[in-house]
Amino acid sequence: IPMEKLRALNPHLPMHHVSDSQFALYGRVLAGYDFSLWLRYLDTQTIIPPQGNIYLPGEAGMEALPPFAEVRDTLFAGMPIQAGYCNGNSSLLNGLEYHKSIEVIVAQTDLVLQLADYGRMKNFTMDVSNVEAFFVPAGTALELKPTALHLAPSRVSDAGFKAAIVLPLGTNTDLPADVKIQKNDPESRLLFRKGKWMLAHPENPLPISKGAVAALIGPNLQVHYK
Repeated sequence: IPMEKLRALNPHLPMHHVSDSQFALYGRVLAGYDFSLWLRYLDTQTIIPPQGNIYLPGEAGMEALPPFAEVRDTLFAGMPIQAGYCNGNSSLLNGLEYHKSIEVIVAQTDLVLQLADYGRMKNFTMDVSNVEAFFVPAGTALELKPTALHLAPSRVSDAGFKAAIVLPLGTNTDLPADVKIQKNDPESRLLFRKGKWMLAHPENPLPISKGAVAALIGPNLQVHYK
């Protein structure tokens, strides 16, 4: 989808290309890696659900392929990681999360990321006027900074989106029952899962029903592509 069309359809959202200078606040486009085996795996071995999204933190078939070791040893400096995927149909912001670690995203299809910077939070709430959107062409690999608030990608076609997601091992899994959380720390209210701090949107009841805090202010932004 041409950038001019995306911008025209989304006057409510600052819309950039991931190669634009504005992306430097949130991360970088990765060079020097061959993600073709992951892209082929996502294409042939995973599905886009009829509605909603599917997220798997770790996928054994992807973790057995060569990019895994390079990503672990180079981008995560040898720390244990998981490689999975997020496929789906979302186009709404629905919330923002962050991990206090980098996240690697490899777009198998064209998609858009809605991002905001950690430094723009006030009292651990975020006004959605701070959200910017970035078009990511199919085949592009990104490293998101720990300070880049994000959630699932947004689709730019009726077919939906597919993306590989790499994070430290255990991220986005359930917190142990015996965790000791310091409730006097104001950030602790956002702690939602292992390695995951979540700002839910008030119009997205699912994470709120699971204990997430509605910490986004403003409309539930939507990416339009037609």
